[in-house]
Parts: sequence; structure tokens; C-alpha cells
Amino acid sequence: MKSMWLRFGIGLGSGLLAGGLFVLCSDGASDSSGPKGSVSGGFQSDPVVEVWDRLQGGFWLKPNVVNARVVQPDRPHSRAEVEATHRGEGAIERTRSYSLTTSSQRLRHDEVGPKKPGVIRLVAIGDSVTHGWGVSRSEAYPAQLESYLEGQGKSVEVINAGVPANALRTMATWCEKEASTMDVDWVLWTRRIDPRAHEPARQYAETLRACQRATGARILAILPPISTFDVRGSQDYLSEFASLQKQLADVPVLELTDVFRAAQQGRGEVLVVKDEQHLVVDQESGETVLVAPVPPAIRRGDRKPPPPLDPSVYALFEDRPDVREALFFDEGHPDAEGFVLFAQTVGDWLMGHLE
Repeated sequence: MKSMWLRFGIGLGSGLLAGGLFVLCSDGASDSSGPKGSVSGGFQSDPVVEVWDRLQGGFWLKPNVVNARVVQPDRPHSRAEVEATHRGEGAIERTRSYSLTTSSQRLRHDEVGPKKPGVIRLVAIGDSVTHGWGVSRSEAYPAQLESYLEGQGKSVEVINAGVPANALRTMATWCEKEASTMDVDWVLWTRRIDPRAHEPARQYAETLRACQRATGARILAILPPISTFDVRGSQDYLSEFASLQKQLADVPVLELTDVFRAAQQGRGEVLVVKDEQHLVVDQESGETVLVAPVPPAIRRGDRKPPPPLDPSVYALFEDRPDVREALFFDEGHPDAEGFVLFAQTVGDWLMGHLE
């Protein structure tokens, strides 16, 4: 089985996650050039994603995966760094990993059967954030949300339908082909817009409504939090929120960025943009740990666009494991503690709406 790395951009605010997302996939070909799932000189991971014909060529989790090891950077990173690490040049040594097991239904969840009487069934669908990139299944937000709501006296089941780099149209197709048969009460549409789309907010609304029609469920749009190290996302998240509220006039939209920013106060390092410079500030001491220049703007047609942050920022995180943004492990994904806050915020909203 030949394994290959496919690079996907994940929409975070109006920017893309620095460096994209690299997911080890299987293309079904044969290859005897090394152990299955390995990347020479790079991250050692097992194949977990593949094209699923049922989803019109969209990517989804492989079925019946058992304890696959998935490795990712444990810090903000650029595309160039990830590509260099895959070539064996060792740019990223600070990594983390998690174990992935999937059902025959291609979910990071137990087999989904008939809904039990009295149970409210929710499907959390989204990309790597919903999937729980970098954390265990029990630490991912769908599992955390189920536990939180049960602790509040609700009888619920929260299905994790998160797939790394999941595209909005693939999410809508999955709702039509799969979720439509699951007797779903609520869909938690958990993703940011895709800034590469012609009309990002309109595409988001169209795909969300397609899922709502297919399932007949109530739906909540959840916008995952933006890290301070996602510069463009930090600039655009409020305007994105406003544009989606306009497009989704009758659908509630929950934006989590400000919730996370408030919880970060006085903790860890954050990125501050000031006078054409990027400052990495330790919020506990107030010390400015690093002052870095703002990289040049990306120009249309650039074959090798500059990284979102100056290389010195990435080097700081690589060299100092104590430098970490609270509630995130890179510039796009919450850590286990962050997912507790994520789930509680969503759960508190749902408590006023679940029947």
C-alpha cells in the first residue's frame, strides 16, 4: 500500500492555517519502498484518510482503523518547515501524537445504531478541530460536550464526524449520504469559512443549509477559536462572523474566539501586532519575549509565498518548550484544556435549546 502526504488548507478566519495541514493518506497503490505509513525523514504516521467514492471523491477517515499513530507539530509552524521535515531536514523536532481508532462507518466514534428512546442525538461535523487533531478521542470536543451535557442532566449522544481538512461540500454530502439515516436531532456545523471560495459566506451558508435539509435536524453554526498566532484570522474573524450572521439570518452562529481570548488573559504567550512588528508577549510576566518583523505580503501568483510569521517566531517555539499559547498547541488547534472550554461554551448554549 503506497502512502502519500496530501496538503490541505484549513480555513481559519480569513487566512489559512500556516503551512496547511498534512494528512497521511492511502492511494491504494502498491509500493515496497519502506514501512507502511512512513514518510522518509519526516513525521512517522499511519494512513488515516482516503478518498471515499460515496462522497463523490471527497476525503474521509478510513474505516476500521485500530490505534493508528498520527503525528503533528506541537507548535506554530510554516508550510516550508513541514515540507523540510518531510524531506528529512529536521526542521520540526517539537511534535505530539495521538492514537486514532475508527468505526466501520468511518467515524472517530462507536458504531452508530438506532437511537435509544429519550436520547437527544447530536452530530458534530467539521474538520480537524472537531476531529480532535492532536488529542485523544475522549479529549476531543464532541466527547467533552457529551460528558458536559450528561453532567447537566441531559440524555444525549454526540457523534464525532470530524475529518482533518474536511471541505464544506464534502461535509454537506456526508450529511446527505450518511447523517440522513441516523435520526439526528441536532447538527453542530463546526467549521470556519473557506476564504479561497468565490463567495465564502455564501458557500458556507449553502452547504450548511444542504445539511439541514438532508437531516431535518436543528442546526447550530460554530466558528472555532482563532489563535493569536493566526494573524490574518485575528484580523478577519469579526467581519466573518458578521457576514455569516447576515447569510444565516435564521440559524444561530456561535463564535468562540473572544471566549478563548478572555480565558487566555494572564496566561502563556500571545502574538501582538504593533508598529509593523510581531511581538511575542509573555502574559504572566508582561515581558516581550521576541520582536520580529512582519513578513512581506503574499502576492498573487507567488510560487513560494512567504510564511505568515517570521522564521524567528517558529524558532523560538522550537528552541523553548516552555513557550506556549494557552489553550492551543499550534496556531489552529485547541489543546485538551482548550477543548474543555470549547465544549462547555457550546454546552451552555445548547442547555437553553435542547428539548
